[in-house]
Amino acid sequence: MKRAAFLGAFAGGLVAGAVLGIVLYRHASLTGTGGVPAARRPPAVAPAPGARSGTVVIDPAMVQDLGVREAWVERRTMSTAIRTTGYVDYDQRRVSQVNARFDGWVQKLHIAYVGQKVLRGQTLLEIYSPELMVTQEDYLRSSHLANRKGSGGAARVDADNLMSAAEARLRLLGIAPSEVGKLAERGSASEAVPLQAPSTGVITDIQVLEGSYVKAGAGLYTIADLSWVWVYADVYERELPLAMVGQRALVTTDALPGKSFEGRVAYIYPAVNEQTRTVRLRLEFANPSNQLRPGMYVKVTLLAETPRKVLAIPAEAVLDSGVRRIAIVALGHGHFMPREIAVGPESGGYVAVLSGLHEGEKVVSSAQFLIDSESNLSEALKTMEPGSPQDASRSEEPKRGK
Repeated sequence: MKRAAFLGAFAGGLVAGAVLGIVLYRHASLTGTGGVPAARRPPAVAPAPGARSGTVVIDPAMVQDLGVREAWVERRTMSTAIRTTGYVDYDQRRVSQVNARFDGWVQKLHIAYVGQKVLRGQTLLEIYSPELMVTQEDYLRSSHLANRKGSGGAARVDADNLMSAAEARLRLLGIAPSEVGKLAERGSASEAVPLQAPSTGVITDIQVLEGSYVKAGAGLYTIADLSWVWVYADVYERELPLAMVGQRALVTTDALPGKSFEGRVAYIYPAVNEQTRTVRLRLEFANPSNQLRPGMYVKVTLLAETPRKVLAIPAEAVLDSGVRRIAIVALGHGHFMPREIAVGPESGGYVAVLSGLHEGEKVVSSAQFLIDSESNLSEALKTMEPGSPQDASRSEEPKRGK
């Protein structure tokens, strides 16, 4: 009898222990402790009694351990300058081309290679043309008739008209007025007629050789005036509202350390580059000493006309999810509140705040990712509280299954 009673008590103890273990396991599963010792678990995160909805409460000791830093929401004078890169190019309005206006043979090249500097009126080459010879002789004959003694009346008028027409043809063929005057003084046609540079600049292209035959309309030289140059620069779409025609710009280059050049935005192109998502700007710069050379790589700064004070926070205080931007507002005593904000341009490590924050508030500028994760945990804990809609739906599921 005693042995049977002992065995019965032992079996009952095993059953009671098993039941207690199951109960404790289910409790651990629901509370999320999982049997982890309390000393190793992080402090529980939950809204404090009376705290505003959406706030996160973290133990001040934990806040210190996380290295949380705070910054004031304040007004700052922010320079809305845009910094980008670009390259120098010719001012297309100051590029001219010298073309042959008649058929002929080049007898002598006075300017023979690219890069030579030329002045307006300087002789580029000498060319022989049968057509030009005939026109010179017509001019000389009509000039002789007009200046002959004893001629008058209608004959004098006709001679003057012929001389004017021949002179006009010479000019239309590209002969300079000074060369026409020399022809009248010389009294004889010249086989080799000089062609002169139409503008001052640098030779950028030569398409003729000495002794070659050229046809009317053929390009001979390209001349670029470098006293003014263009700079092309690209800005991102988000920076486009800060760029405007007439805006001041500075450029610097590694080739000229310590030196900067000031110019203006002349044109903003209407299309966006689909690959880079940028918009091209064209800037104009005076270049009297020809220090800015076409093809040169430059750094461009577009300057704001009137810097103004705006509400700003450190750029590192903004959490950008790609869909929205969040700032963690520090309410004091370990209370934090995530808040969605709208931001403007960034400058000097600060970003302008358009809405969502007020002057005098504090935001978290470091470790805000940890606090943001804690806020998500806090929302999850709320859904597990007794009486919440999710908890009610879970309690109704077994009833609907019955």
